Formats: sequence, structure tokens, C-alpha cells
Amino acid sequence: MGEHSVVYGQPAIALPVPKIDLNVRIMEKQNGIYINSKYFIGNLNNVPNDLLGIKNLIDSTLAKLHKEDASFEMIIDSSIPSERGMGSSAATSVAIVKALFHYFNVSFDKNLLLDLSNVEETITHGNPSGLDTATAGSDNPVWFIRNETLNEINFNLNAVLVIADSGIKGRTDIAINYVKQQLNNNKEDTMKSIKHIGELVTRAKFDIENDNPIELGKLMTENQKELKKLKVSNDKIDELVEIANRNGSLGTKLTGSGLGGCIIALARNIHEAQSIENALLKAGALDTWIQPFN
Repeated sequence: MGEHSVVYGQPAIALPVPKIDLNVRIMEKQNGIYINSKYFIGNLNNVPNDLLGIKNLIDSTLAKLHKEDASFEMIIDSSIPSERGMGSSAATSVAIVKALFHYFNVSFDKNLLLDLSNVEETITHGNPSGLDTATAGSDNPVWFIRNETLNEINFNLNAVLVIADSGIKGRTDIAINYVKQQLNNNKEDTMKSIKHIGELVTRAKFDIENDNPIELGKLMTENQKELKKLKVSNDKIDELVEIANRNGSLGTKLTGSGLGGCIIALARNIHEAQSIENALLKAGALDTWIQPFN
């Protein structure tokens, strides 16, 4: 929670989703570094421009390890959809750094992990907040205020999250510009929405820490209404949100920058989560995942 408003100084909360698999394995191989992934197979030096962040991440991590001349094969196997507001690039970065340190049997602390992982995020996203990498490297929800606070919060929520992929790639750059344009054209109402989202996030923190899924669901629904006002939702997202809410969701919202990507719906239990999941798939969701929190 807190998409877009976090850019303007409001708090945000992000949750890790361990149910969606991402594995990075390293095997011995001679004559350079070989990458094996669904986006690229070949020598690291030949990666396309959109994977230069990964190349720089590997180079920077090897330099930190004093292993610049190493040769190996890196196998990246990820089920996280890209460009869907799920933090796929950050999760991949964290997994790569961990795999390299484990391969060379070198210990690391969390600060080093996040510093190195942000190398890729900086190249891919220009000026990342650090929230995605912090979340990918955590076992608990992360509370974040840009340039001020980034820490874990207590997780005490007996509920289940349903994630559904709309099948439409999110457009972070366009979504951010939509909000900027609205600030220029109608600053008062736009700032009202931004501040209201910040208030919802603050209340959500309490509900996450105190096992209040019903209240949290209401906050998620309110958050989605404000995101619609900011014009970062779209017809497919709105349709999936409505379907989830009609089929038992406690609250549903988009996740990530919007204009596509995924939605998240909160359910009381696995049985209700499966009912929501089935309804979303029938409505045309490209893929779904269920993440229990208890």
C-alpha cells in the first residue's frame, strides 16, 4: 500500500511474497560467465541493453568478492512476472547477490546485500526508492518513508492474499507522469488523495500488526478508490477488483505503479481465497497465486 503517494513523502508498506518462486543457482563452468534465464541465454558480456543492470550487478558483486576473473554458469529460474508491480527486478537482484556470496562461501550482512542489489535497480529504474530491494531481502513487511525511514514491522495477520495478473504490463513512467500532470492541473484534489493514501497506510500498519484483516481489507478498498482518482487504474484492473470483491474479498487493490500489472485481494482463509482465485481466472486473469500469512 502507498503506491504513488510514497513519491510525495507519504508512508508505504510492502510485503514479501515467498510463495512465488525465484531461484538462482551457480555451477562450475570454464571460459567466462554464462547466463541461463528465460530472458537471455549466453555469455554475460553479450546481454541485451535491458539486462545491463544485471551485468553491472554481477560485475560489482564479483569486484566486492575480489573474484573478477571467475568463470561459472548462473541459472536464473523465476516465476515472478516482470513489469507487473511485483518487484521482479529487485527480487532477482537480491537472489543473485545471495547466490554469489554463497557460491564463494563468503558471509554478508543485510546492509551489504541491499547496497549491492540496488546497483541493478539504479540502472533499471534510474532513482529507486530502495523499497523493492528491502522487501525482497526481508521476511516481514517493510514500512517505508522516502529519504527517512525503512524498517521491518511486526507481522501478525491471519489471512490469505490472492494475487492476480491482469496480463497487461504496468507502465511506471506513464503512471508517474499521470500523477504529476494532475498535481499541475488540480493540485488541491490530487494532494488530498495523496495524503489520504498516506493515512490509510498508517492505519494499515496497525491492522497488520494486530491481526485485523477485516479492517485492513476496508483500507485496501479505500486505497484503490484513491488510485482510481489518480488515474493509475484501468478497465481490466477495475474489472478484476470488482470480481474479487463480489466473490468474498475483504478488500482489493492494484499493486505497483498501475495501468496494468497485478491486483491483490485479501481473504479470510484458503477456502475463500480459492473461490476468489477461480472467479478471477474465469474473468480473464492471466495467472494467480495464493499467499497464506498465518
